[in-house]
Amino acid sequence: MFHDSDFLPFTPREKPSFLAVTRNYLENYPPAAYRSDYFVSEGLWPLVPRIHYVTGPELIEEALVARAEDFRRDDLTSNALSGPIDRETLFFADGAEWKWQRRAIAPAFRHETLLALTPDFAACARAQAEDWRELTDGAVVDVMAAMSHTTFAVIEKAVFGASEAFDGEGFVAALRPVLGGVAWRLLVAMFGLPANRTPYPGFLAARRGARFLRAETEKLLAARRASGGERRDILGLLLSAKDPESGRTMTDAELIANLHGLLLAGHETAAVALAWTLWLLAKDQDSQQRVREEVARVCGDEEIGPQTVEKLAFTRQVLLEAMRLFPPAAVIGRQPRADTTLGAHRIAKTEPIYALVWCLHRHENLWDEPNGFDPDRFAPEKAKARHRYAYLPFGAGPRICVGMSFALLEMTTIVATLLREFRVETVPGHRLQLAPALTTRPNGALPLRVTRLSRNAPVRQAERHTVSH
Repeated sequence: MFHDSDFLPFTPREKPSFLAVTRNYLENYPPAAYRSDYFVSEGLWPLVPRIHYVTGPELIEEALVARAEDFRRDDLTSNALSGPIDRETLFFADGAEWKWQRRAIAPAFRHETLLALTPDFAACARAQAEDWRELTDGAVVDVMAAMSHTTFAVIEKAVFGASEAFDGEGFVAALRPVLGGVAWRLLVAMFGLPANRTPYPGFLAARRGARFLRAETEKLLAARRASGGERRDILGLLLSAKDPESGRTMTDAELIANLHGLLLAGHETAAVALAWTLWLLAKDQDSQQRVREEVARVCGDEEIGPQTVEKLAFTRQVLLEAMRLFPPAAVIGRQPRADTTLGAHRIAKTEPIYALVWCLHRHENLWDEPNGFDPDRFAPEKAKARHRYAYLPFGAGPRICVGMSFALLEMTTIVATLLREFRVETVPGHRLQLAPALTTRPNGALPLRVTRLSRNAPVRQAERHTVSH
């Protein structure tokens, strides 16, 4: 177990504030949220008289799984995200529209299809390693930026195939103002104002970025249609996707929306999870060495591939623990379709419900030393002993993230490829701050020192001990 004060890099507020929404909305969840199952906020936001917050696995299971059809996406989240994420996408689809899209898309994310993409994941990781080889030993890199670059390369290669018509660098640059405006959009939505038309700091840059992203996605689809032929990447599978029940295929508007969603969320959430994973391993050198030893034992000198990636059990545990401490999506919002109850709590159809993933993952009654870093929590026997819905970095129930297996295989391959060749270490004096909006990003860079390892050096046995600060 590794402890560090940075693992909870803010003090939860007893009373929420509007300012915290634009800075780090996680501060607004009080200390009680980390030890209770439910609490309600009365009259905080002008047009929302009551907000229900859920931090207990049983209530989360009821809302997201057992009674999933009784709850839809909440209005606040929908209004805040309807600019960055296209309204035609699976993310926003509801009812029968959601069901047919999910059925049509599912074959593209079958496990055997995703395993076959492992060489693409490894190739993108090797390209990142090549960039790091050109640095002097001990050079400081922003791993958040590096992982964003790597996961976007994965999306380009494994999802869309190489396309000269696509401006990848411009797409990544345009994402920053779009993602950076989400917190302001949320605040605007809380006041009942239209987030797509109400000015806020960075509004014009975010609007230009969103238009550019959509135009690039349209260009990408047009180029693939013009090229003809069939390819087995994700885009090729989506183009041939058909609802097995109705035979319906996707319109261009639906295809563009879902491609846009994959470009946005598919690389952003993985990049955030990978950056936190490397940062945590930089703090816990013993766990970093265990990853390195596992890769050497399982893969030898061979590249990580379909036959070996799933055998990297400890590497996967590290990723799962990183997503516990820093879940890329920190909150899941829902709203009842009619006046109802959740557990013993009465909820009007106008009142949103938020499953606080951040607080659930650090809940004092669910996790031993919840703010410590311990990948062994996810050893099979320990994981089986926990409530199934005490951990949900990808959501839960019918709307669980369709790209979950893709992300886990991708991230395992990237971490294993990089750490077999490099040691990452923290930078003295850096003080972590969070700036969560659409994802749980750091505020600014996430700097680490990168040192290349000798390929001929023996792999030492890591000492196991507890480090405390």
